[in-house]
Amino acid sequence: MKPRADSTAPAATARPAHRSLFRRSLGAVFAVIFLTWAALIARELIDIGLLQSRNGQAENQLWAELAKLQALPRLEQPQALESRMAELDGLLRDEWRHKGHRPPFYLLQVWHEDRLLLRRDPDLSGRDRPQPQEQRYESDRLWLYAEASDPEHGLIVRRWQERPGDWHFSVAGFSYYARPLLYGLPLLILPVWLLFRLGFAPLQRIGQQISQRSAKDLSPLPDSPYVELAPLVNAVNSLMARLQLRLEREREFLLDAAHELKTPLAVVKLSAEALDSGQDAERRAASAQRLHQGVDRATHTVHQLLALARSGADALDMAQREHELVALVSDRVVLASPMALSRDVELELQAPEECWLSVNRESLGALIDNLVDNAIKYSPPGGHVLVRISDTPEAVQLEVLDQGPGIPAELQAKVFERFYRIPGQEQHGSGLGLAIVERAAAQHGARVQLSEGLEGRGLGVAVRFPRAGGAASGTPAPSTEA
Repeated sequence: MKPRADSTAPAATARPAHRSLFRRSLGAVFAVIFLTWAALIARELIDIGLLQSRNGQAENQLWAELAKLQALPRLEQPQALESRMAELDGLLRDEWRHKGHRPPFYLLQVWHEDRLLLRRDPDLSGRDRPQPQEQRYESDRLWLYAEASDPEHGLIVRRWQERPGDWHFSVAGFSYYARPLLYGLPLLILPVWLLFRLGFAPLQRIGQQISQRSAKDLSPLPDSPYVELAPLVNAVNSLMARLQLRLEREREFLLDAAHELKTPLAVVKLSAEALDSGQDAERRAASAQRLHQGVDRATHTVHQLLALARSGADALDMAQREHELVALVSDRVVLASPMALSRDVELELQAPEECWLSVNRESLGALIDNLVDNAIKYSPPGGHVLVRISDTPEAVQLEVLDQGPGIPAELQAKVFERFYRIPGQEQHGSGLGLAIVERAAAQHGARVQLSEGLEGRGLGVAVRFPRAGGAASGTPAPSTEA
């Protein structure tokens, strides 16, 4: 025996998640910090390469001009010139000391009529920097060149000064820039981690609230005060509401089905007992007839209940494809022809040659069968049932009109309720036909309207299927009779 499913049984074990949204967000924060640091370093290096080089060249030119002014009155006094240049060198060192930096290396030459009066060489001992190329009177990658001259006195001052920024590209410079990042990250990790734990706590609470619920608890979650979590909570509550509605429908369906099947099954049981009681042939024949009637009624009710269950599916669950509606309706009308002949009812179909519509074939077939069967069943002998298809650019309309007793206007809203039957009906039925029609129409976005039938009497049921757009297909054709 197949074991009965238990609603309280634990669900299948969920696959463990390998990714962490917490770690992803934390990593994103530190990635932003690192990229910001890298961008600032890049800006600093660009500033060193462009701005400081330009400032360094201006400073080099200024000191060359100062050296020229100091050399002009001392062209014939080498010792005084040397002393004056030493004083300038001291001023240069004092300036950079006040700035808090090491004074730059420089090479100074003072020429007078092709005679070198003074030369001051940089002290590059222990430095990984070559001497400037004195035969090149222009700046290069390592040295900035400046020249100040006085043609009237034949004086030329040449000055080479180290290009600023080399230290920044060295190991010491890199450690200087990396120090804030290396010192700051350990201090940031714990506060940021704690902040993210607190930030993700409401999301974890929502997960705990859901996991701790029983399978029967579909009550909504409490509203979240957080803007980021409100859509999640609303979506979960919407899903629970839809599940609750579906469960209630299934429960009502089971109760209605049990109630509707109780009567025919009781008839079947009593008739079967009567057949076994040894009565005479006439009573046995009557019991057999009641038995067949009960089985037929139970079978019809089961079929209707199955059709109602299918028609209760969500529209998103129904696969719809383009179908030729006239051929589909014609097939269903042909299947209903024997019933029409047995009741002496004329069955007529009026339709264009073809009409294409996106539908679910099974659901639409149940809709057509219930409309046509009801029209035939409630039509008097010699009556007329008309099935008509109208195709327009805006919509496709399927109509079934009969000459039966019709439905009073005050009861037309109630006939779409399940198991509702109009008082005083002589025909047997389950009260599900129009409920199936309405649900099947809703699956296709169609609308059901009730009106008078043929010749001002009977019932007319029109199902209007809206088109998304485009012209109608097909042309009117002569009516066919079944």
